[in-house]
Amino acid sequence: MSSRRTVLFIKPYFEDISIMPSLGIGYLASVLRQRKHNVYIIDNSLEKLSYDSMRKHIESVSPDIVGITSSTPMIYESIAMAKLSKEVSSDIVTLIGGCHPSVQYEEILRENRFVDYVYIGEGEEGICDFVENVEPSKKTSFSNVAYIENGAIVMGDPAPYTNHLDNLPFPAFDLFNMKGYFQKGTKFGFSQRTLHSLPIMATRGCPSKCTFCQRFLGNRFRYRSPDNLVSEIEYLMKKYGIHDFNIIDDNYTFFKKNVIQTVEEINLKGLQMKIRFPNGVREDFLDEELLDALKSIGVYELDFGFESGSQKVLDIMKKGKKLTEMGGKVELCKRLGFKTSATFLFGTPGETIEDMEETICYALSIPLDRAAFGIVIPFPGTEVRRIAINNKFLVHSEYDKYNPILERCRPAIQTNDWDVDQLVAMVQKARKKFYMRPKYILQNLSKVLTSGKVRMYSVMIYSMFRANGRRT
Repeated sequence: MSSRRTVLFIKPYFEDISIMPSLGIGYLASVLRQRKHNVYIIDNSLEKLSYDSMRKHIESVSPDIVGITSSTPMIYESIAMAKLSKEVSSDIVTLIGGCHPSVQYEEILRENRFVDYVYIGEGEEGICDFVENVEPSKKTSFSNVAYIENGAIVMGDPAPYTNHLDNLPFPAFDLFNMKGYFQKGTKFGFSQRTLHSLPIMATRGCPSKCTFCQRFLGNRFRYRSPDNLVSEIEYLMKKYGIHDFNIIDDNYTFFKKNVIQTVEEINLKGLQMKIRFPNGVREDFLDEELLDALKSIGVYELDFGFESGSQKVLDIMKKGKKLTEMGGKVELCKRLGFKTSATFLFGTPGETIEDMEETICYALSIPLDRAAFGIVIPFPGTEVRRIAINNKFLVHSEYDKYNPILERCRPAIQTNDWDVDQLVAMVQKARKKFYMRPKYILQNLSKVLTSGKVRMYSVMIYSMFRANGRRT
């Protein structure tokens, strides 16, 4: 059955550090719209609709298919959206996709009768075939799609990752409630310079082997051409008046030649903007030439995924990093005028309290403007989860507590070297030692007062001094 269909994409409610439209949904919507399907999007992290209001919204759209995205901590809300859709009409086909469903599809299908199909991995190559040919009355096999029939899991043939990213249409931001984002202030973390920004993804795939990463987009590095990337930047600047962008890649600087060519095209067009890398860049790919180029197009902050200040722990994590090189690159970035930030994770099996103390000392020893200290989360599909299960270190699988935000997280790993209370206490200690240094406060207080971020800063400080009791 091939015909024009009505598709509703839902991002479930989730308290996140970012208020931005979902690129994954945006790309799928664009691909379907090219084939003349009727596509609607609702981001309930923005709208915060009650279940009754969401049910009415589904009724008003009357979709043939409801596609729901999910990470691990939002999976229960994703299932709830599938249930609501089936309550509206049993003929609605429910499809769940994202990083968590891609590895936990069997668990989802066996435990939730409201989910008809689970999409595995990237969706652009197969979403049109699914939408145009799926039928509510019978189950059908599609590439990269799993379903359950007669108690058995049926998996379609694997589809390749999208090789030519330039062939994808730009994300359908116009189908999101952009006015709502801009009214609330699109942002990605505390150091965002302006309250209006948009995300861009320039590459996909990661060849690294970090033990805590789900690697949802595959191991092979793929990149967009400079012309294609700059065309999207130019389009978004004109359409939405945006001059602040978050490049959310994990490895944007991996291919230096491509970055330099992109910079040259941006400068040739005279585009004026500000750029951040909130998800981190690999410092080992940076040199002075590349940093000067990034500086010339308005890159003002570089975030690094250092994860530990202990070489032993870095090796356990399979980060492929050297402490001495990490610190030297931060010093180079500071000398060239960049703001610098880094993330550190506590709680890798094999790590000790002494290793955590070493990480705190390391974070204090290098010229970082900001540091984020968090807890290793054993997401399904990761090596660290397998290690935790095999060694009986896994405390729980309450996925809604697998939240990267510490105040909403219940640590899920406990080893012979530390318990969960000690783990949380170490994260709080790291925060206090980093942010409560008199010199740091004096350097940053005036910036906070003049930037209108007093409330945000106050909330962050308050969270540091909350009781360190066990998360429940």
